[in-house]
Amino acid sequence: MSFNIAACREPSRGSVSVARTITQEQPDLVALQEVDRFTRRSGTEIDQSSELARHAQFPHVFYIPSMNFDGGQYGNTILSQRPFDTVALVQLDGRGQGETRSMGVVSVKIDANQQVFFAVIHLEHEIVSLRERQVKDAIEFYRKNHFQNQPFILAGDFNDEPNSQTVQFLLTEGGFQLPLDQCPKTYPADNPAMTIDYIFANEKAAEMFEVKAYRTLNVNISSDHVPVILELKKK
Repeated sequence: MSFNIAACREPSRGSVSVARTITQEQPDLVALQEVDRFTRRSGTEIDQSSELARHAQFPHVFYIPSMNFDGGQYGNTILSQRPFDTVALVQLDGRGQGETRSMGVVSVKIDANQQVFFAVIHLEHEIVSLRERQVKDAIEFYRKNHFQNQPFILAGDFNDEPNSQTVQFLLTEGGFQLPLDQCPKTYPADNPAMTIDYIFANEKAAEMFEVKAYRTLNVNISSDHVPVILELKKK
């Protein structure tokens, strides 16, 4: 699952509502974007990452800060039902134009002899040229760490539509692919009209898994985005 939770602000008014949305699907792995940690707007004692893990009953959590914000931090989170190794995180620089964003990667064992890499990412929302630069930086990081040689799933809020240069760069230069030809619309949650949230798989992951479903969850809205769900079965 990939889910931009909008820092558990309106319409959710707290982490319990967001956790309830997550648990409807009982996912193994969740990539969350816009997660607050000890900020004034969400509560200086509140770590949304840990709260969501507790309420949604995920034993393993990895917080990836993007930037210092409002007295605390703002970033992404990976929740997992399986133990994982924290592999890496990279800051995607705002270059003095926009917010600093981030990508985090973990490795998860799916059986005794096989691991899958799972990543969360969130890109710039306003400046097109910066968003395109950030996705290029992410792919450079991906290649530098030789992730292309392993099954790798990339999930997040890319803030761009399927025909954009951002997404096309991922497909052509990054070697990623969408699970199915049709991309469900993800934003705004009350009447989705745009596709900006995705789950991509690289070639190695596509060889390993069969796609059972690629869809959104449009009930019990708890954010301004709807969650994206990818169901996989090992071949």
